[in-house]
Amino acid sequence: MAAKSIAVEASAPDVVATIASRVQKAGGSLEQTTIQNGIRVKLRTPAALTGLNVFPSKGGGCKVVFDRPDTPEADKIAALLQGTPSSSATPRATAPFGPLVDAPCWIGSDESGKGDFFGPLVVAAVAVTQESWPVLETLGVRDSKTLSDARASDLAGDIRGAFPHEVIAVLPRRYNELWREFGNLNRLLAWGHARAIENVAGRAPEAAAAVADQFGDEALVRNALFSRGRALALVQAPRAESDPAVAAASILARAEFLRRLEQLGRGVGVRLPKGASPAVEAVARALVAERGPTILDEIAKTHFKTAARVLRQT
Repeated sequence: MAAKSIAVEASAPDVVATIASRVQKAGGSLEQTTIQNGIRVKLRTPAALTGLNVFPSKGGGCKVVFDRPDTPEADKIAALLQGTPSSSATPRATAPFGPLVDAPCWIGSDESGKGDFFGPLVVAAVAVTQESWPVLETLGVRDSKTLSDARASDLAGDIRGAFPHEVIAVLPRRYNELWREFGNLNRLLAWGHARAIENVAGRAPEAAAAVADQFGDEALVRNALFSRGRALALVQAPRAESDPAVAAASILARAEFLRRLEQLGRGVGVRLPKGASPAVEAVARALVAERGPTILDEIAKTHFKTAARVLRQT
């Protein structure tokens, strides 16, 4: 039986190409789409229909996560890639989609872009009620990391039109200024979540609680809230995207990150890739060689180690 996830020495594009070659030789087909920080792959073979996600690893290589690790197809792919079980190979329990708080109305917040060298940090918040949150489930809202870019953008339009919300995009120049001020990603995230939550609280004054993913000491967010926000019961939980308000916020944040990343790319005349992979470094080196090192402050998060490597190699 294959592990839920395996570590592979080859790069993510090479892994997808290897799997595609095997599937095509077997008379099947492969469909790939970009997801946050990785590639979503759907396989259709004469014997089975299955899927997997491929995520580049910071230290090189990638991680392959199977939808159904207990199938012969997963075993064959694991053997083909010569992968080793990841340390997180034990499947985690998936929380059911539903409210994480017992409140008539609450706010969920989430962010996108914190692990991407290019582009902004985006924080979004959405207010829902016990009566309205099932609409999100009907629409197909879930953690944006499990959605394609196109699907996230489509759902974002539905959410914006129906729920009180706020989206804060901290573009790279401002992000780099805030990083120098805060000197800590968790403090910067807390600031962003607090501002988004407060702004939505102004549009949904009946909200009694706020839910966010657990990215640091809860006191960071609570201390960053102003008087209106501090009146809310604040809940930070691992995998908070199972809460409908947080899932909706994750989609708004993802869609806005993608939109802003595309805008920044058009401004410099090149497509800016997501993540912090060797492909990202290659684009950054080319831009620095053409425009000088100050270009990074306009399009990238300069505290990333990626920036130091690019400047050393250019």
